[in-house]
Amino acid sequence: MTRLPVIAALTTLLAGPVVAQTQSFALMLGNRQLGTLSFDGNGSNARLLSRLDNTPLGVADGTFEATSRASGGTVTYLGQNRGSKTRDISITRENGKVTAVSVTPADDMTDLSDIEKVAAGTLNTAEVFGVLANGTTCPNPVAMYDGRRVVQLATTAMDTTGDTVTCQLYYRVTAGKGHLSPFNFKSLAMTATYTASALSQVTVSAGGFNVQMVRQ
Repeated sequence: MTRLPVIAALTTLLAGPVVAQTQSFALMLGNRQLGTLSFDGNGSNARLLSRLDNTPLGVADGTFEATSRASGGTVTYLGQNRGSKTRDISITRENGKVTAVSVTPADDMTDLSDIEKVAAGTLNTAEVFGVLANGTTCPNPVAMYDGRRVVQLATTAMDTTGDTVTCQLYYRVTAGKGHLSPFNFKSLAMTATYTASALSQVTVSAGGFNVQMVRQ
């Protein structure tokens, strides 16, 4: 039971080419489907929604929705957790620089909720998932800021077999709080698989669990 929160954290992290059309994925723990994830959009105009409704004993059931919208040089982001944990995070970025952050409840703020500590050039959660979901092969390095931490994501190895490309990814929190207190994971093992130039599966591993996101 003490490891059940790890499942929730991994499915949130999984939370991705058919650009501008909804892409649907099953969230799996072994042979058990925990829920679903949908994504649509491209670039800074994107939305993802993960819904967990079959976690063990319902401990981690809930939703996570991330929406990114662009207007001129301004990008606005809203991330909403609903379930055993309720959290809203809004981020405004202008010309590549974060200019405003709001975290509710305020107790969930971290040192990196201070915009002065966030370097220019970061992308929000919906944008980074779009890099994976709309990609055709292993991604180039990106930096993600979610209002509480900065994460570096990059490809460390690539293997091609027929029309399948398997990418080993480096996922590391480089500033701010780790994922899932009290575990505070700072690094995760990730694998992304592209089949026929479309994302077909992502696996995230931590705490002895492998959570998979499989295209439906």
